[in-house]
Amino acid sequence: METAAHTFMSQMVAGDYTAQWSELAPSAQAMWPSEAARSAFLTAKFQGAAAVSGFQMGAPTPPTTWVDREDPAVQVAGAYPVPIQIEFSSPAQVLPAGAAADYAKLELMLVPQTSRPPLVVGEGPSSIDAPVIVPPSPPTESASVPVLMYHVVAPFPNPAQWNSTYAYDLEYGLTVTSSQFASQMAYLSGAGAHAISLTRLADFLLDGLPLPPKPVAITFDDGRESPLQNAVPVLRTYGYTATFFVPSGLVGRFVTTRAGSNPQHYLSWTQIDQLAHSGFWVEDHTLFDNTPLWGRSSSEVQQLAGQTGAAIAAQTGVPVQFIAYSGLWPFATAAQSGPAETTLFQELAQLGYVGGAVDARVDSSAQATGQIWQIPRVRMNPNEPGSALGPWLS
Repeated sequence: METAAHTFMSQMVAGDYTAQWSELAPSAQAMWPSEAARSAFLTAKFQGAAAVSGFQMGAPTPPTTWVDREDPAVQVAGAYPVPIQIEFSSPAQVLPAGAAADYAKLELMLVPQTSRPPLVVGEGPSSIDAPVIVPPSPPTESASVPVLMYHVVAPFPNPAQWNSTYAYDLEYGLTVTSSQFASQMAYLSGAGAHAISLTRLADFLLDGLPLPPKPVAITFDDGRESPLQNAVPVLRTYGYTATFFVPSGLVGRFVTTRAGSNPQHYLSWTQIDQLAHSGFWVEDHTLFDNTPLWGRSSSEVQQLAGQTGAAIAAQTGVPVQFIAYSGLWPFATAAQSGPAETTLFQELAQLGYVGGAVDARVDSSAQATGQIWQIPRVRMNPNEPGSALGPWLS
């Protein structure tokens, strides 16, 4: 294992990504658009301040099951983790802030072969799901990628459990039933859609890595427990990854009024850790999902976003690089912003974030490099058939 891992990483330092290709397991090769696309992307990503100047390697640890975070259906048992710490030419200048530290705790995952060298299934720092590095001068890219926004996946709320029509209507409006969700995912699969992470979207927007045909991103806001119970099994059926935006201050809570009305169950830390290590992504949704960030002081942004992202990363061991803003976007479309938002984007970049997802009044799938802090989404409402997603894929 050590010899194969050392060879693979030495090739990365040399920028010899072509030589690495034959050392990848077929399942790892299948994650990339092509060998040429992989080489071009990694060459663009690891240059300048982010050029890899060396690495440190730990001893292999006991074998485990590796799960591909871009396709949870791809699981490889008996993979040996090999700790890797990357050394950059100018680590303090690698963007976003803290990204160099994120590359100090990655792992190669290798599977043994009979009478042949081990194959790499998890590529560690060169993986397609490795942390995003923001280039000093990103290319200008644009694409139509619907980012679906879900909240609750469960039976519709019981009116008797809600203490006002307003509270009930709000919960109802956030709910997509399990059967409706299953129908929507079945439609996407039948239409040939490929679910991607926001990291995968950023790799396209910032470094030009080609997207798969009919890309779609699936996100869940608010950190509710029901998507884990009712959506994740469906996602696994189709090999679809998804992003869970979690408000760290609500983790593990069961929230009701004093009279027991308005029940809301939130994911526990154990469940969040389970998601983060079983093919899904956990990102930030501020502290309690009740305070818009724009117009806040730097100290407030640090408390409402920086500390929450750090708490999630500390729990899961996986970097947090995206945030879903709390509250409705203050403009009709995600493409619009003002001075307060621009200042916020700069502050979030200093906290290690790469982009932000918006809840705007006008849905859109128009993604662009210059608007990675204003990722538009498509709100999924109750009672929408799977075919309602058709126009977003065309």
